[in-house]
Amino acid sequence: MNDRAPLIIASLPGRSAEAIRTEIDLARAAGADIAEIRLDRWPAEELEHLDRLFPSPLPLLATYRSEREGGAGPEDPDERAGRLFRFATFPFRWIDLEHARDLPVLGRLPGPERLGRIVSVHLGAATGDEWARRLRELAQEDGTVGKLVVRAPVLAALQDLIPRLPPPGEGSLVAHTVGPSGPILRALARRLGFPMVFGSLPEESGREPVEPSQVPVDRLRAYLATDGPAGPLFAVAGRPVDHSRSPALHARWMRAERRNGLYIPLEFESDDEFVASLPLLASTGFRGINVTRPFKTLALEAATTAAHGAEACGAANCLTFRDGAIEAENTDLVAILRRLGELRESGRWDGRSLAVVGAGGSARATLAAARSLPAESVVFARRSEAARALAREFSASVGDPAAARPYPLVVHATDAGRPGAGSLEVPLGRLLGPSSHVVDWVYGPSDPTVGAIARSAGSTYEDGWRLLVYQAAESYAIWWGNDPEPERIEEALREGGCAA
Repeated sequence: MNDRAPLIIASLPGRSAEAIRTEIDLARAAGADIAEIRLDRWPAEELEHLDRLFPSPLPLLATYRSEREGGAGPEDPDERAGRLFRFATFPFRWIDLEHARDLPVLGRLPGPERLGRIVSVHLGAATGDEWARRLRELAQEDGTVGKLVVRAPVLAALQDLIPRLPPPGEGSLVAHTVGPSGPILRALARRLGFPMVFGSLPEESGREPVEPSQVPVDRLRAYLATDGPAGPLFAVAGRPVDHSRSPALHARWMRAERRNGLYIPLEFESDDEFVASLPLLASTGFRGINVTRPFKTLALEAATTAAHGAEACGAANCLTFRDGAIEAENTDLVAILRRLGELRESGRWDGRSLAVVGAGGSARATLAAARSLPAESVVFARRSEAARALAREFSASVGDPAAARPYPLVVHATDAGRPGAGSLEVPLGRLLGPSSHVVDWVYGPSDPTVGAIARSAGSTYEDGWRLLVYQAAESYAIWWGNDPEPERIEEALREGGCAA
């Protein structure tokens, strides 16, 4: 364990001095040590107003990334040199130089006591051998911080890249990945001995991150700058996961209870990658992961032990790594059982029957809940064979779309409504009437079709925010030993505009 916390750098997305000054204040309030100004993204006319950045409440890093290395700046070394020399006339504390283009500038800049130097390489995909060679190359630049950034999937980062990093203390190196594995090395920055780690502004700022795989700096500060041993890591795993609000929920609860942990999103490209990554995540410091589509049934198969909820659903959305075992549970089941009980107690549902639209992991949890109540359930799915298989497994009936009738409760359990999802191919409107209520597993849908259909039928509708909060709280209890405090859960529910 490295005892020294890395400097936390907030990469600011602003493209003008006016926008950046506001973002510097946001970064400082969030706990950043340095603010990175991506000058390659600024319009040429805005570069004439650099003086407006100073004085600054945070030390500033000037970055001028070329197009070849993922930025918007020029590649010509002479053109770059002119810009970099001009940037150096301002009181920036750090400057980023590209190893392939800017090394001739290095010896003509002010000394490192006035202007620190980062020498960087940004690649596309790289083999483990290329990664190791580049790290050795960057470590040879005296008086600089070497920075290597490559694009990598999760398994490649865990299996090929992290094991090839030099031991902490051997050279001043920052190694980050972008893409699906991007959050992992940022989360491990202190353990790996990095002098710096690059993050984004807090989600609450409403600013789009410069690099989508960056972790918000307020979460990095809470996790990396804490005394004592490194805390556990957690993740939401699926494809896609960039919409997930689970990292924000868990971060809020951990902060409120002063727990040293970090929860990040991880996207997997295939079933094989997901399964192969699980033991590596456990050995890297992860305590648990939530699993979303399309890996919930696979998560149960990959587990070494299964709790009652996971077995009842035939799927798992919560994996816990403990003493070499992978323990599976289904906290979706807890969430939907709790919500069905609330609806029944409030009189919004008679508790007798419901329709389920979908055939994935959320549909499984809903059907398992209905069977345990017990309540009659009917399955409607795009693929009739999938509907028949679920009906057999959960003692349900198969719905005939052509003969559909209104149900008192309809649970929508497809991904329709999420970004990039397909259209709703089940005739939902035929299942609804003026006395029907729709529970949607999709929270904050980008496509409001399901809600619009419900309202046009005179039905009431709720999105999946309440279910998300309930399942997240149950996962939190499994990993930490206690539920979040009730007032914290209520705060989260109010944030999503949940009614009783």
